[in-house]
Amino acid sequence: MKKFILILSTLVVTLACKALTPNPQEAINPVIANETSTTLDGTKSTTEQTPEAVHAGFTIVRLRPNDGDLAAMLAKEAQKAAALGQMPVVEFDATWCPPCQAIDAAIKAEDELMLNAYAGTYIIKLDVDEWGWNNGKVEFFQFDFIPVYFKLDDAGEPTGEQIDGGAWNEDIPKNIAPVMDKFFHKDS
Repeated sequence: MKKFILILSTLVVTLACKALTPNPQEAINPVIANETSTTLDGTKSTTEQTPEAVHAGFTIVRLRPNDGDLAAMLAKEAQKAAALGQMPVVEFDATWCPPCQAIDAAIKAEDELMLNAYAGTYIIKLDVDEWGWNNGKVEFFQFDFIPVYFKLDDAGEPTGEQIDGGAWNEDIPKNIAPVMDKFFHKDS
């Protein structure tokens, strides 16, 4: 009987400690939120949005073609970026793109190099397959490779500054992060 009480006591103490001790991952993982908006045709649309990560200070949103007019959406996202004190950047990606997958995996794994490189940015993701990559062009953006990043001004217009996945060698954070850091922060 003493053995049973000892095991039960240990279990209760362990559960109490787990309940009272905060999970350190909860403090640093960004919280996924969805923003629902109404498109021009009156339908509801949901945009994935990752609010600013506590330790990284950047935002990632994904826009979809049925969300509305791209120029209008970019202007709206640029305003949100300005309100957060972040630089708006369009990223064209695809689910099948190895460098895109490597970047997403590094951010999800909270790679410190990548989180630091992305600090202060507001990334607006557009999937080339969804948006129709036609002869190297999507809407008013022209490019040959993905991922590709375009800096935007406060009105959501491209500034002319861009970088693509050809700017680094192997798709690993120690190669990608310094290039992205320089691109994102060279004027800072």
